[in-house]
This record gives sequence, C-alpha cells and structure tokens, in this order.
Amino acid sequence: MTSQMPAIAAPLRALFAALLFVTCLALPGAAQEEPYFEVDFLNPGLPDMPAAIDRDTPRATMESLLELLDNDQYGAAAHLLDLTDFPVEQQANRGAELARELKTVIDRQILIPWSDLSDRPDGWLEGPQEDPGTGRTRRSILLSTLELEQRPVPLRINRVRSTNGEVAWVISRQSVRDIPGLYDRFKPTELELAMPPWARERGPFGMYVWEWLMLPLISVLALALGYLAYRIVGWLGRFSSRRIVQSIVRAFRLPATIMVISAVIGFATNRLLVVTGPISVIVSPLVLLGYVVAIALAAVRVADEIFDRVSLNSPEELAIPGNAHYRSMATMLSGFRKFVIILAVIVGAVTLLSSVQVFNSVGYTLLAGAGAITIVLGFAAREVLGNLLAAVQIALNRSARIGDQIIFEDRFCTVERIHFTYVQLAIWTGNRFIVPVSHFVKHPFENLSAGDREMTRPIRLTFAQTADVAALRQAFFEIMDEIDDGTLGSKDDAGVWVEDQDMFGKKILFGLPTPDQSTFWHLETTCRERLLARAAELEAETGKPFLPQGPAQDYPDG
Repeated sequence: MTSQMPAIAAPLRALFAALLFVTCLALPGAAQEEPYFEVDFLNPGLPDMPAAIDRDTPRATMESLLELLDNDQYGAAAHLLDLTDFPVEQQANRGAELARELKTVIDRQILIPWSDLSDRPDGWLEGPQEDPGTGRTRRSILLSTLELEQRPVPLRINRVRSTNGEVAWVISRQSVRDIPGLYDRFKPTELELAMPPWARERGPFGMYVWEWLMLPLISVLALALGYLAYRIVGWLGRFSSRRIVQSIVRAFRLPATIMVISAVIGFATNRLLVVTGPISVIVSPLVLLGYVVAIALAAVRVADEIFDRVSLNSPEELAIPGNAHYRSMATMLSGFRKFVIILAVIVGAVTLLSSVQVFNSVGYTLLAGAGAITIVLGFAAREVLGNLLAAVQIALNRSARIGDQIIFEDRFCTVERIHFTYVQLAIWTGNRFIVPVSHFVKHPFENLSAGDREMTRPIRLTFAQTADVAALRQAFFEIMDEIDDGTLGSKDDAGVWVEDQDMFGKKILFGLPTPDQSTFWHLETTCRERLLARAAELEAETGKPFLPQGPAQDYPDG
C-alpha cells in the first residue's frame, strides 16, 4: 500500500500544477477594471427618479432622454445627466436648465448614431480591432463631435457606478460642462427668432421651414456676390501698367469668386443663421472644400501666368538650343502645377471625410458597403493613377522637358505638353502624337536636346557592290563644303565608313556633323539628296554601277 503512494502522488502534483498555471493566467483578466466610471453619488441633489426612466443600456438612455425632452420634462431628464461637477443644492435647477439647453443642441445639430448604441448593459460592441471575430465591452460611447471656439467638443454617454452599487448610462460629466457653450453656439439667432412662428416649424426631412425658404436665397446671394468679386478683381488689375501684374491679378478672379461664395454660404449658415444637423453635415465640408479649391486654384493659375510670362509660349521657341533654361523652367512649373492639383485633391478629400459628422452614424455603414466598390474603382483606376505618378516622375527627373526634341518610336517630335495622363508630342508634319504617360516612361527614346548640342547624324545608304568608296568619300566632303553656310559642326567629326555588305550591295555610313538638334533634319536630308545625285553622276562618268541595280523593292535603302 505504501509503495503505491508515490505513484498516485505524482499525477496529483501534476494536476495541481496545471490548475495553478491556469489560475495564474486567469488572474490578469479577473483583475481588469470593470467597464464603468466610479462616482461617490450619482446626482444626489435630484428628486427621486421616475420609474419610466431606463438608464440600463446606452440605447435605453438615449430613448428615455429624447422622449423626456420632446415632452419638455427637463427636471426628469436631468437624471440622465452626470451632474457630479455641480453642488448638490444646485443640481435640481441646473440639471433642468442644462437638459433644456441640451434639447436645443440635439434638435439642431446632433444625428444620433443609433447603430452604435448597444441594447446591452455592458455596451457590447462587436469586432474589436484586435479580434474582429469577437467583441468588447464599453464604458464610453461617442454620440457626436461639434466645433466650439475652434476646438472639437465630443458629446458622450458614460457608464458610471456609484458607491451604492447603482450602474447607469448617462451624459458624461465632461459633456455636461460643455452644454452651455454648445447652446450659445447653436441656439437660434436673432434673425431666426424674428421670423414668424410658422417659419420655425419643422418641415420635410426634419428641416425647419425657414431653411427651405432661405437656403435658395442664400445660394443666389452667394453667386451674385461671387460674380461681383470676379468683376472687382478684374477691374483692380487695370491699375497696374505691368502686364505680369495684370495677368496675376486676373488669375485671382476665379479663386476669389469661389472664396467669396464659400465665405458667404459659411457665414450665412453658421453665424447669421444656424442650420440644422442634416444640412450642416453637408454644407460645412463643402465650404471647407471651397476654401481648399480656391487656394489651390489660385496657386495653379498664378503659376500658369508666371510660366506664360517668363517662358516662351510655343514648343518651337522652346526647342531652340539656346533656350535650355526655359525648357527646364517650363517643365518645373508643369510639375509644380500637377503637384498643387494632386495636393488639393488629397487635402480636399481628407477635409471632406474628416468634416462630415454623418460618418459617426450611418457613414460607417456607407463606408463598409462601399468597400467592394472601392476595390473595383481602384482596379479600374490603376492605369490613371500610374499615369499621374509617371507624369510627376517626368517632371522631377526631367528626362523629357517641354520643348525637347526627341525621337520616339521612329518619330521626330517636340515635347509640347506633359499632361496628367498623356504626353502631347508635336510631329514635324504639324500633327500631334498623343502618348499615355505610362507608355512614354516605359519605352526608351532618344532625347536630342539633352547633353551637348553638337551631334553627328548618321546617313546610311546602300550602294552597288562595284561602287568606289573613295570617290563617295570625296564627294561627301565636297557636298559638306557646298551646304556649309556656317551651320555645320566640326568637320573633324565627319567620316565615311563601310558599315556592312550583303547581297544587295555595300552599306555605307556617312557621319554628318551638325551644330544642334534644331538644324540637323534639314542638313541631313539635303546631304542625303545630294549624295544620291552625286552617285548617279559618278555612275554616268565612270560607267561603273554606283547605285543598286534591279527593282527598287529589292534594295532597301538602309
């Protein structure tokens, strides 16, 4: 019997150790703070709470609060506010007054995020960031965020527990402190109070009747003042005799128009009259977006005017070899313009998304539902985005500047414009070759304007097997003397070489030195024409074939 004790004790010790280990793992979770805020007493200065009030869950609290406020039962609604910061003897009066002011703020500005209000006492929210498959309890829920004196003010409901063990969801004490300021900010203005009572009644979509009447008038007034600003700015430009000053002032006409329209609408809907939440969540972001667009547009238009004045306007003028600095400047301003526009789009989008308070409620549902659409649009727009980045890349590395003369896909062209999504090339025939930016960046091209101006142009011709190369070499140098009117390059760089030979004849390369990319085309074609004519003359003089014999299609011209 004694000999069996060690055999039994070993499994027991192992079991005890396992239980101890599991208990130690569970202790941190058990030691976590309960999901509520501790208070000594919750509103001890208020009379007994009516039995109809339910503060057990976030949704029940808001439903009770809205029902009491709709029935003007402000004293009872005070039970749904955390009045801890007020003396006990003042809680009854101050609570009723704050509830009345809160009603005004909610009616005029707050869109209740019902989808975020749980109907469980612990405020359960499914899908935490750490583990979307589960959930988490909460002790504070954000209802909305309002702007007060250039600072955001959150309106929250908190779960609090008093020393007597009572647990309730109430408007947080921090939010209660901000109610007077919010009321002063969003209460009816003097102009609104001067309107007849019927105009201050609720109309369709929860908007006041005066909003349906005044908003169209405000829009018309804003457009009229914007047009007036357009005319005034244009008139101010006439006071200067300098053309560049006049151009810059004129460039501000459209941005000034947008700025005035945004300012008038913003002042009329925020100060002169305070529009309700459904309108505010749309108008406020659009006003901010108008400011951003006006500033960005002013920068772009001013850059364009400066570019037009300090740079040459036509690609032909920019292509002149001595205007290399103008080409660099034109490309730099083009890149700056793209950067400003892209920055304006990004800032405007961020401003719009961060300002729309509706995202605190139904916006999350819209964003979630738009996830698949975003993926589809992103896939469809990948080529556009690639072109945008490629355009910025060209502007930064200056591989091709506006006015540069290049050979792209066997075409002699001049870079005329570098747009967001395509490069516009002017062909020597006067036509335009439009190339997507991404295609232009991916494929090599010969930039004749980059590097040294002087270049040696290759002229490849095919001659008969019996052609005298020495005679052709002498003829080539004689032709250079004939066409040289001071436009040729150094003749030390000229030369004649037999490049190849096949069944069709000899492939002879003539190296023609040219001073720059602006004149090589004319010199090259003139020299080629005279070489062919001189070869025909030598053939007639010597009786030996110089030009390829047989049908022309049998002898490619190299």
